[in-house]
Amino acid sequence: MASLIYLFLMPFSLPATPAQPNEGGEVVTVATDSWLGYTNRDGSGYYFDILKRVFPEIEWQLKIDIVPFSRVRYLVDNNRSDMALGFYSGDTAKALYSSYPVEVDTVDAAITPEMAVLWKGTESLFHKKVQALLAYRYDEFISVPMYYEESSNLLEMLNRVNRGQVDAVLDYKPVMLTLVPKLSQPRQFVIVENVFRTEIFFVFSDNDRGERLKRHFDSELKKLIDSGELDKLFRHYVGPDAKRLDSTSER
Repeated sequence: MASLIYLFLMPFSLPATPAQPNEGGEVVTVATDSWLGYTNRDGSGYYFDILKRVFPEIEWQLKIDIVPFSRVRYLVDNNRSDMALGFYSGDTAKALYSSYPVEVDTVDAAITPEMAVLWKGTESLFHKKVQALLAYRYDEFISVPMYYEESSNLLEMLNRVNRGQVDAVLDYKPVMLTLVPKLSQPRQFVIVENVFRTEIFFVFSDNDRGERLKRHFDSELKKLIDSGELDKLFRHYVGPDAKRLDSTSER
């Protein structure tokens, strides 16, 4: 089910209960999946903090639609949302990409104990059964051939790798760990980190409005980059030693 929130874009943090939109300011619709530490359902997170600074409350109202990533892609591709968060380069040909990446994303994997013993990186996925969430398209970023499938249920995928029915599930370690208590049997799989990495962008609808919003976003994001504030925001959520454009960062 979709989660709809409105952001009152205060300088630092948001209240736990989402605020109602203010009366003034241009409305911008934003579609995103929910990622721990990045787009939390209470309105906090690294990506949301970027939005707070680029679209301040006095001038803008942000209408945030939190939905599965497959729905995010549909909304922006069909101009049903002004912008969307968390896209890899080449994820969609129907949207306008921000000129600068907001981070380098690193993807982790839950793998069987047998694979963990022999793990040598993505080459170990050669002709293995690999699963991920719908529309993530991780097979486009891993060069070795895999028996790759996508599903809408991460918990069920983790149960499969836990039972040895698939070899690996690609996702993010913090998210996968939250589901461990819900597994149908004690955890057997091993999580390996930083399986691959790629730059992350925000995208905009491919029309005149999207182009205008992209120009504004690019200009304001460049200021955050040049001032060092973007790196500071990233370290706040990821860790004091994390580097925004380095492979050591992780979602």
